[in-house]
Amino acid sequence: MFDSVTTIEARCDQAAAFDHIARRFFEHHGIWDPSVVSMTKTSDGPVGRGTTGMEGRRFGPSRMVSEIAVTAFEPDRRFGFETTKGPMSERLECTIEARPGGSEVRVHIRLAGVALPLKIMEPLMRPMFARNLRANTERMRLALDAAATGAHP
Repeated sequence: MFDSVTTIEARCDQAAAFDHIARRFFEHHGIWDPSVVSMTKTSDGPVGRGTTGMEGRRFGPSRMVSEIAVTAFEPDRRFGFETTKGPMSERLECTIEARPGGSEVRVHIRLAGVALPLKIMEPLMRPMFARNLRANTERMRLALDAAATGAHP
């Protein structure tokens, strides 16, 4: 299993960070993680705890599709989701706090192979997961900083 926590300091306020990460999750997830090629919300209503969807992801030359569910949704404070079906188990939780000049986003992610080939390859993939996490959190920071100026992607 890959388990990591990182913190992002963003220029946007706490409410704008939550809006970008949580309320617009299905629109924005692919901005921070370019391996996500499609996000489809499969439940009715606004995004909230229990919202479900499908995530399409590039994985090398292949494409993986996973079912996901929002597991945490505390306005302006906490957002999380996890895969409920698919070849990889992914659980992400973001905790957002106000700070002078913006917000701080704590990102906790856990990844593990579910399908046998991914379980076998998992130890070899950990360095790739770490590189992707660094790049993806930097993309998230840039997107949040753009949200601070009103420039939504």
